[in-house]
Amino acid sequence: MGLVEIKLVDLAEPARLLPEDKPVVLVNLIKFKAQATYPEGSPHTAIPGREAYYTRYVATFSEISASLASTPDDKFKPLYLGNVVANMLAKPYGGDESFDMVGIIQYRNFGAFRKVIESKEYEERALPHRLASIEDYRLYVATEMSV
Repeated sequence: MGLVEIKLVDLAEPARLLPEDKPVVLVNLIKFKAQATYPEGSPHTAIPGREAYYTRYVATFSEISASLASTPDDKFKPLYLGNVVANMLAKPYGGDESFDMVGIIQYRNFGAFRKVIESKEYEERALPHRLASIEDYRLYVATEMSV
């Protein structure tokens, strides 16, 4: 099983490196569980991981993002969502990694992202769906560069 939980201490380093007033994109690589796995006693029924991610996690994340937004620009903006077709790297250069989905999501700044995932509402309402639906995950934060 891969790393699926974002530890709040992990956010300190990118926050230190990123300009406070510049947009960022988060590049998500996601491998879904065949079936979402909720803890015993959870009120949520088992459904496919991909379905749980989109209908439960993303829907809840969107609500939380909107409720915490100081301005309309604080909400996240999906720039690209796609299904992974193939891994084009040979082993041992990452060729054994396998993901189902790639998402590129824009935020006004890194603080707008942190505001959501550091909230109690996220921890209670969205995180359980994320943990239940994702088998493996990679997350990269980037800023636009001039060429």
